Amino acid sequence: MSTREALRGEATTLRLLEDALGGNLADQVELVLETRHRAVTRFARNEIHQHVTESDSRLAARAIIGQAGARAFANDPRPEAVRATIATAAASARLQPPNPDFVGLPAPRNHATTPLPSLFFATTADQTASDRANLVRGLIEPVAMAGFAAYGTAITEVVELSVVNSLGIRAYAATTSAYLRVLADNGDGTGYADALVSDVRDLDPAALAAEAIWKCRLNRDQITLPPGDYACVLEPDCVADFVRFPVLAGLSAVQVEQGSSFMAGKFGQPVTGPLVTLRDDPSDPRCLPMPIDYEGMPAQPIDLIVGGIARDVATDHATATRRARHMGTAQSWAGAGPANDGSSNGHAASPWEDDLPLPAHVIMAGGTATPDELTAHLERGLRITRLHYTHSPDPKRVVATGTTRDGTFLVEHGQIVAAVKNLRFTMPVLDMLASIEELGQTKTCRDWWAANGMGTTTYVLPALRVGHCTFTGVTTF
Repeated sequence: MSTREALRGEATTLRLLEDALGGNLADQVELVLETRHRAVTRFARNEIHQHVTESDSRLAARAIIGQAGARAFANDPRPEAVRATIATAAASARLQPPNPDFVGLPAPRNHATTPLPSLFFATTADQTASDRANLVRGLIEPVAMAGFAAYGTAITEVVELSVVNSLGIRAYAATTSAYLRVLADNGDGTGYADALVSDVRDLDPAALAAEAIWKCRLNRDQITLPPGDYACVLEPDCVADFVRFPVLAGLSAVQVEQGSSFMAGKFGQPVTGPLVTLRDDPSDPRCLPMPIDYEGMPAQPIDLIVGGIARDVATDHATATRRARHMGTAQSWAGAGPANDGSSNGHAASPWEDDLPLPAHVIMAGGTATPDELTAHLERGLRITRLHYTHSPDPKRVVATGTTRDGTFLVEHGQIVAAVKNLRFTMPVLDMLASIEELGQTKTCRDWWAANGMGTTTYVLPALRVGHCTFTGVTTF
């Protein structure tokens, strides 16, 4: 059975949830049902060694009684299980003390909002293990012919998200994605390439293999460079890990409320360099967009940072309501706009995560230069393919740390002259972004964590030529 045949579909899913809303267990009830159908083909040393498929449904029920609410969770979407989950949430809500600043569930918007289409491709949903094996063959064969060992993954995924509540919200969306990555290993160093698309037909295994092979051939006999500040060309996968930290550490309304965001009290002021324009745009098909959020609200575009100036952040129903209530008195919101009317911009977080509204379709304006052209404009510095195991030891200052990975090269007079042993960096990301000297072409990508299954944020980011990155240590590999 193909993934598409396993889908419940809009009518069936919404009917299931609507039927469970009946009864008087709570003043307000919300049901969120998410199903992920995921198929993975893994390969190592030029051979496929694993095909895995999984389908996982998870249900979140939120019950509100008076000025208190609670959630309960289940993995069973049968009608009796859904009703039992609502009852559990209602019982928990009755135990909560009232909160005078409590915000209930959203109702359908009174003003007209054009719904965004789901980005669903049957070509992706219909992929079989044999189809993914053919994609992998397009990676393995050229890497093996080059004399290297190929490692990597091919993944196809379909996500169904449905939200209903007792105030009239009825929302459903289904999206597809396909991800292909390859690591070429020469025994001394590695080369890496990947691609993320909605329609599997847009994947080009030959081009990915050629990129990984080129990097792998270069990545031999690495030299050791001392720690310090270096000008750099950062490829988009690398930029994704840097941009991840301002997204996670400052672009949520909750963080502005708490004063922990670098945007708090800075709206309308510069927060980074003038070449940085960052948007969240669920209408852009390059972002593999989910057109609704986890409250069933239409996802709306947001200007986050424009020309280096702080503009806005992601909100859900609760934070948008509180923002409207306190806009005149909360200094952290001073200068923010334009959404001051209490309307959510459609970024309610997954109830299974940290319940923090965050951008999910992040776009940074780019230019026309390829990474090779950016490299040609670099007098002396480093070209970095991607990063590994990144963290933020100081979220308020948006400090990032981690190591380079799978292709770090010394550039002199616009030419790659040597491979470099991986370096550890520790630096404020906003300062690095303030040093941007040139914007390159954009690419759809994910940060290291999301690419390894620990996140879902999608980025469309450019390669960058920056004036400085701060490296604090060296590695042995």
